[in-house]
Amino acid sequence: MRVSKIAISLLLACACPAFAQQAKGTQETANEQDNNSKAAANKQVEVISIFGQRNELETAIGSAFVLSEAQLALNEFDDIHRVLQSVPGVYIREEDGYGLRPNIGLRGATSERSSKIALMEDGILIAPAAYAAPAAYYFPLISRMTQVEVFKGPAAIKYGPNTVGGAINMVSRAVATIDDGPQAEIDLAYGETNYQKAHGFYSQSFDINNIGELGFLVEGITLSSDGFKDLDTNGGASKDTGFDKSEVIFKANFTPKNTDYYQFWQVKMGYGEEVSHETYLGLSDADFSLKPTRRYVASENDKMDWEHYQFQVSHYLELNDDTSIYTQAYRKDFDRDWDRFNSFNTNRSMATILTSPDTGINALYMEVLTGERDSLTQEERLLFTLNDRKFYSQGIESKLFWDTRWLAADVAIDVGVRLHQDQVARNHRVDEYVMQSGHLSLFGNRATITHNEDTATALATYANANLDFGQLNLSAGVRVEYIEGEAISYNLQTGAQESALKNDTTVVMPGVGAFYKITEQLGALFGVNKGYVPNSPGQDSSIDPEESWNYEFGLRYSDEQTKAELVGFFNDYSNLKGNCTFANGCLAQLGQEFNGGEVDVYGVEASFNTRFNISNNLSMPINLAYTFTQSEFQNSFQSTFSQWGNVSAGDELPYLPENQLSVEVTIAHQNWQVSLLFKYVAAMLEAAGTATELEGYYTEDIQQIDLSSWYQLNDSLKLYGKIDNLTDDAVIVSRRPFGARSSKPRQAIVGIKYSF
Repeated sequence: MRVSKIAISLLLACACPAFAQQAKGTQETANEQDNNSKAAANKQVEVISIFGQRNELETAIGSAFVLSEAQLALNEFDDIHRVLQSVPGVYIREEDGYGLRPNIGLRGATSERSSKIALMEDGILIAPAAYAAPAAYYFPLISRMTQVEVFKGPAAIKYGPNTVGGAINMVSRAVATIDDGPQAEIDLAYGETNYQKAHGFYSQSFDINNIGELGFLVEGITLSSDGFKDLDTNGGASKDTGFDKSEVIFKANFTPKNTDYYQFWQVKMGYGEEVSHETYLGLSDADFSLKPTRRYVASENDKMDWEHYQFQVSHYLELNDDTSIYTQAYRKDFDRDWDRFNSFNTNRSMATILTSPDTGINALYMEVLTGERDSLTQEERLLFTLNDRKFYSQGIESKLFWDTRWLAADVAIDVGVRLHQDQVARNHRVDEYVMQSGHLSLFGNRATITHNEDTATALATYANANLDFGQLNLSAGVRVEYIEGEAISYNLQTGAQESALKNDTTVVMPGVGAFYKITEQLGALFGVNKGYVPNSPGQDSSIDPEESWNYEFGLRYSDEQTKAELVGFFNDYSNLKGNCTFANGCLAQLGQEFNGGEVDVYGVEASFNTRFNISNNLSMPINLAYTFTQSEFQNSFQSTFSQWGNVSAGDELPYLPENQLSVEVTIAHQNWQVSLLFKYVAAMLEAAGTATELEGYYTEDIQQIDLSSWYQLNDSLKLYGKIDNLTDDAVIVSRRPFGARSSKPRQAIVGIKYSF
């Protein structure tokens, strides 16, 4: 049953105070805490984190970046795109302005639906079907995360299957221990476009006689907005173009006493839902220049509706001071319907119509699209697709950690094995509509256009050894994956199975790295690893997997006040792949993949973080991140993939900006902070070659300023406010799937947090 916003509001308003009253009666019991309590708190985070306590950032092998809970709280971003803008080597293609459907890439790995990087929550893959259909249409609410970790380089082999760009891991809130005492917080915010946020959690642990420590966490969050797009309707009335998104998370921990080995168990359950009136339909460039927030009436019925369930059981066992095992079993289900305008009943693509809106018959289609004229011919009927997809992802993963001494080195060995299966079941239907009197009117019978299932089963293992000689830190590892895929097609009329195509592959992905401490503050790092992205089930035998060799070399500086990193990288692709999705406006068969051949991606990533002390009470933290990137196809070829077209050697990859810069300056006091965050992203090419609809088109430069601040009234009460896009710049961030799309305009938000 769907969880309503009312239920979540009741959770926030009623549950936390009630639990707080119970907590008063347990303080005396809490004072009798077990000595293992703090260890439990640390282990909760360490074992689900890329950067555990053993793997310090200062000596990490590979380019590393961690956003802490304090950093996340400073800007109060709900959009993962904005969270990651301060991390070098991360590429973003905005789509809806809110980050509902993130497009994230790392080091040249395409940003399309974040499908070529390892996305995780608490160490578990979050894509609805990471092997069978890796496009990340589901993404958790970043507001409930307490840490975001980004890793590029050799350590990516531990987190596959996609190892070309790297990994992003989001760490959810840990269960409070007895040492922590009861923890609770309510966060309420309101802003422009009727933005509303309600977020609350309560967590507490109890000492159960001599049995053990039992703790739990309940957390609920809901976000909503009426949206910033203005939908054309008869008489100028406006319809909601926003979203409602909610999640509820429950965790329970049990740490037994009087056992031979230290251990803890955790159960995690979650439910999420979203209803968003989002569309793939953008604007012509001319209409964008007049009103960037306009939406054509042809998209008035567009709506995404999804539900997400997760269940996870984890067990940590410490055999001795040097050896531990961490095991996670998980099941995730994702059910989504995206009902939206897709095209006219013609072979003429929407990209062709919108890039040449005043040319010949295109002008007639534009009049129907905007509701200025009724549909008169069969070709002017509008096709409305109902894209129903069901996903599941399940598996079990176990990791062994062993610390020892060998010769003059401290040795840390990680070994892991994962058995994973995921599936996507597609049932796509189409309705015909006609434009009548400025609105859509249903016409004709519904037809099924896609009915299939793709299933992938993978057995993955890895082993990684880290040798710390004090001044020199060496790492070597290998990942091996065996992947079986099956693609089943069903008859569109009868639903009977028509065909089944099976394939399997085995891939070995090695990686090595080194960090050398030149001085106590300065060190050099080097790494090389094999990058790999598997084929989706059902691909033709002529389609090769994506493979590359990735190299990096850099310097890292760290002292009490300053941290800096400068890393050069080179990704040498033996084959780059493209994937046909509705999201990239592809006109070929849905899910079809394309070979791009040899490609070079190279560049420089730089970060600089320091803090100046202005007075005894004031300081000025400054954070800078810069990325320079170049890319080149190494061979010429002809392709029907819409993002490539006919490619000549030397052509650049689309959606890979040459320059990116993020600068954040903060004035910090013990009781308040004010921060300005500036982001610059250079214009990005929208198609690599010629003979494709967006040939020669670029997005526009993004120059964005975000302002955030907070004030601590007392120990329990905190006020905050922020203005996203302070200068209200409206630029074309993409023309995909079809038509120019705008960044989010200026939005002011105020909020209050009450913790007890």
